[in-house]
Amino acid sequence: MNHLLVVQLARLGDLIQSKRLLLSLAAQPGAQVHLCVDASLAAFAAALFPFAHVLPLPAHATGGATPESVFTAARHTFAQLQEIPFSAVYTLNASPLSYAIARLFPPEVVCGYSCPNGQPMRHPWLELAARWTRHRLSSPLNLIDMWAHLHPSPIAPQAVNPVATPAGQGRIGVVMAGRAQRRSLPVPVLVACVEALFRAYGGPTIVCLGGKGEVPLARQFGRQLSPHAQRKLEDTTGRTELLDLMELLPTLDCLITPDTGLMHLATHFGVPVQAFFLSSAWCFETGPYGLGHNVWQATVPCAPCLETAPCHHNMACLAPFSQPGFLGHLAGTQAQQWPQGLTGYRSALDDLGVCYHPAHGTDAGVEERTSRRALLAELRLHRLEPAAKGAEALFQEADWMLP
Repeated sequence: MNHLLVVQLARLGDLIQSKRLLLSLAAQPGAQVHLCVDASLAAFAAALFPFAHVLPLPAHATGGATPESVFTAARHTFAQLQEIPFSAVYTLNASPLSYAIARLFPPEVVCGYSCPNGQPMRHPWLELAARWTRHRLSSPLNLIDMWAHLHPSPIAPQAVNPVATPAGQGRIGVVMAGRAQRRSLPVPVLVACVEALFRAYGGPTIVCLGGKGEVPLARQFGRQLSPHAQRKLEDTTGRTELLDLMELLPTLDCLITPDTGLMHLATHFGVPVQAFFLSSAWCFETGPYGLGHNVWQATVPCAPCLETAPCHHNMACLAPFSQPGFLGHLAGTQAQQWPQGLTGYRSALDDLGVCYHPAHGTDAGVEERTSRRALLAELRLHRLEPAAKGAEALFQEADWMLP
């Protein structure tokens, strides 16, 4: 038995975005994949990836957790990890707990974030990724593919998620908001976009999705809908757990969402996504994976911004989502002038992974992004791309030094 471990201690979205790497490991002959996750996501991870043996850790201890209970739980899982003869360990988080797990194993089997001799280090591939993410406008690779290419032979992108197909049950889902409010459409703007799609889909049931924190938003959303749409409203906010959503999402014709974990869960099931990306959300980094998804990306000059920095532009990235030209397009009516500062992308796949082709508006970073993607194809797929340029921005002289 070939025991392989993936340590993914981040939250919901990152767990789902580990899918291509996990499937690539599971495809190896005689492989037994183990997955170490935060304890709150253990049951969900086991349902999402039934081929994996899930090991829980208190990575995000909340509620009644005490230092003693956290230590006891972690010690038990650490002991389990040390008993298994792993041939490879993929640590995907630059966190103290992840580095502590890396120290349980010989440095030569750890791939990702390691800690040889107590010195935190990251794999050369992740070092390269850190360089390209400094120039986000031309980011060449989605996070799912970045993690997947830690594996020398990841599975084909087409094998990750099903082609997006409406369920045909006359239901559309609406995610009220993501974790960062600035990356989500305010209720009045969201209402206008949903009303447009409501008309385009012929008046389906509108299913509100979110946790307990989104209940007030859902009520406000419902009050602002037109009477016709109000009669088709189904509010599930605060009443569905993750395992419930695994049954609910596949019944939808589409999911309307900001950049959220539910967006990635929808793509896992092949649910078509209408994704609204603004502020610091950038589809080339964390957009929906697979064929058949639409991304409406704010491309004002200040985008994408830094999530932790204050906005000094009065949220200029919001304005295009309220423009008649955009709303008319969503509704399927005669298109007016397309608004500036907004690009409509359609998801696509190539040998490296997912990419996004502009269908509406302009893409200021397309030339540099295409060139960098060609460089990565040459590096990871050993495919020579004569048009590739800009290697000096990604590579340093130290990369060519012998160990």
